[in-house]
Amino acid sequence: MDNISPSQRRKNMQNIRSKNTSPERIFFYALSQQNLSFARHCLELPGKPDIVFHNERVAIFIDSDFWHGHPTRFRAPTTNEDYWRAKIVRNKTRDAQVSETLRNDGWLVLRFWAHDIKTSLDACVLAVVAALEGIS
Repeated sequence: MDNISPSQRRKNMQNIRSKNTSPERIFFYALSQQNLSFARHCLELPGKPDIVFHNERVAIFIDSDFWHGHPTRFRAPTTNEDYWRAKIVRNKTRDAQVSETLRNDGWLVLRFWAHDIKTSLDACVLAVVAALEGIS
């Protein structure tokens, strides 16, 4: 059972950001510190990647542990469980389709979990730098 009213839950859900989240801002700053030039929230590419290196054809997604169903960190809500499980499965399926579409179009796709950015930022930045160096 939910411990807040439906109207308050609705307000909470409406306030969840889809872009410029805390992990995204942390990652943007860390990549900028490496003097890397990138575009943010590229609307013309499938899936609207959070970070795009156009010349190198690298698309980066920062996936929320909840909304994208992290294998160990995702905890399904105890109310309306069927809805949430189906929702997360749809999100994961869409993520896989978007990644495949971009790869088929010649893009390198990198995905990072929000938790990893918060706890292992340096490793995530190094992975991006290594990928860009491997392309150059």
